[in-house]
Amino acid sequence: MVPVRGASRGRISLAALACYKPGQTSRLIYRPRVQSHLKGAHRGFTWKDYRDLVVRAHLQLGGPIVLIWDNGP
Repeated sequence: MVPVRGASRGRISLAALACYKPGQTSRLIYRPRVQSHLKGAHRGFTWKDYRDLVVRAHLQLGGPIVLIWDNGP
């Protein structure tokens, strides 16, 4: 969770991929998600959000990727 400064007390969640390729600059590909305060709204990332992040990384990097999932907090 990342607190957001300003008038609202909203929160933003981030999902990110650290991308490394020998001989090239590393990249960080990320996707933010603003949490809604609406009752019944989804608070975290869904599997579709993660899927879209991996697809986006694949398109940006232009090749196959090896995904290592750490299931961190």
